[in-house]
Parts: sequence; C-alpha cells; structure tokens
Amino acid sequence: MSKILVLGEVMLDYYTYGVVERINPEAPVPVIEVKREEYTLGGAGNVAKNLVGLKENPILISICNHDEAGIKVRELARNLGIETYFINDSRPTIVKHRFIALGYNQQLLRVDKEERTPLSREEADKIVEKISEINPEIIVISDYGKGLITPCLMDKLKQAYKGKILVDPKPKNIENYRNVYLIKPNMKEARMILGEEIINEDQEVERAARKIMEKYNANIVITRGDKGATLATLKGEIYHLKAKTRQVHDVSGAGDTFIATLTYAIKNGYSLKQAVELANKAASIVVGKLGTVAIKLEELSLQEE
Repeated sequence: MSKILVLGEVMLDYYTYGVVERINPEAPVPVIEVKREEYTLGGAGNVAKNLVGLKENPILISICNHDEAGIKVRELARNLGIETYFINDSRPTIVKHRFIALGYNQQLLRVDKEERTPLSREEADKIVEKISEINPEIIVISDYGKGLITPCLMDKLKQAYKGKILVDPKPKNIENYRNVYLIKPNMKEARMILGEEIINEDQEVERAARKIMEKYNANIVITRGDKGATLATLKGEIYHLKAKTRQVHDVSGAGDTFIATLTYAIKNGYSLKQAVELANKAASIVVGKLGTVAIKLEELSLQEE
C-alpha cells in the first residue's frame, strides 16, 4: 500500500481547561479553577492525525524521548493507528501546555518545554535509511525549527528519495528546501524568507510567491488566513484561491490541517489548484473549533462546494 510519510517534530499538546472567576491576590493574574485536562498530538503529530482523519495511513518519523510526555505521545499515536519511527537522542519530548478559560474560549497562557539541538549526522543516517526502506509515495515535512530538520538530513534525503516532498517550512531553514516539490509558508513566513514587507493584497502576494518559487525552484503556496491562499506553480500559473469566511475560535493547528489536506489531495490525483482549494476548505473548518482539532474526510464532503 502506498504511504504518506510525515517527517518533523512531534509534540504533546496538553490542554488545561478551567473557570476563571477572580484575580489572584498575590499578583494581577487570573486564577483558573481546573475542570478538565486533555492531551493530543501536536506538531508533526497533528499533521499525521489529520491524515488519519482523511482516511490515510501515515507513517510518522520524529524525535521522541521515553519520558512521561514521550510515553503519552506513543500512546496517542498507537490509539490513532499511526505507525511511528522515533529517534531518542535524550532531549525531552516537546510539550506545549495551554491553559484555556471555559466560557470565554480564551487561551490564558502557553508553557513550552523543548530543547533545540541539531540532529546528529548518525541520527540523520538512521532516518534516511528508514525512509529508503519504507519508500513512501509522498513525504510531507513539518518543520518547527527545533533541530530535527538539518542541512545534513535534507542533503541525504534528496539524494536517497526521488518522490514528491512537500514542506511546511521554518524561514530560518528555507535553504534546506531548494528543489523540493512544494513549499507552503504563511504570510509572516513569506516576509521572513524574502526579508521584506508584503502587503496582504493579491498583486504583492503574487510577486512574493513568484520570487520564492524562482529562487527555490519549487511550487509555492502562501497561506493568507481568512483571505485564502496564493499558489505559484513551476509551470508559471498563479491562482488566488479564496477561503470561506467562518467564525474563528482557534487558529492553532490550522497550518497542520492545510498541509495534511494538501498532501492528501496531491497523493489522490488532484491538480495543485484543486488541492489548495480543498486545503483552504479544511483549514476554514478547523479554525471554527477550539483546540488542536483534526479534519475529517466526512466534514469536507459535507461542505457546500
């Protein structure tokens, strides 16, 4: 069976939900009375989770320790039926702990636990060897800039793998992604990649997309929030694809949903334009929900075209 392989930093998204009714007398901050706690896969794990929701069987390759958070990540992946290959290089498993005020659906605080250390050459060799063994139909890279995606890893991967690579990039790592199939920055990331301001209008975004496309020799999709996305293809096509406006409750995870849906669509024979349209639709659905929520194939099919 053909596979989608997700490569990137997996995280544990930890949510504490509670009621806020008073201010702490010790300091001018709210007191949250905890009502419930939830755990879900974040980062590259959320990309894999979205692919499961789209009826795919992804393989997730990442760094994950055997600490308490890592054990939880493995349990969550196993429960979703996600096949995993984890490198343990002793760094703590990444945790993003969010505190949410019930009734307001407002995030009060986020606490991150992470260690940014570049992947070693030896671990890069292990990952590329595993990818060669799997030989997936398509690879999606979810780069959160925590040290997994290094120049060494990408050089080795490009030599060993000749299929399509889609990337949700971190601007500081953009040089790693020359000659991949597709790069998907958001507006802020596109500004950082180019080192210049981009007005959020079609003409300016079109110019930026073409410039990034030409420099890095890849199809480019710039996501633009409620304005949709701009696609620049290596064939010279430009499309400004609108998103359906919805009430936004939580944008966390929307980029993961977009790149996962884009990958699903390309794997299943959609044109790039059609794939971006479907990804727009998926992202517009998940931002209407609270928390890191994956798209479901049924939700896409139920939406009006």
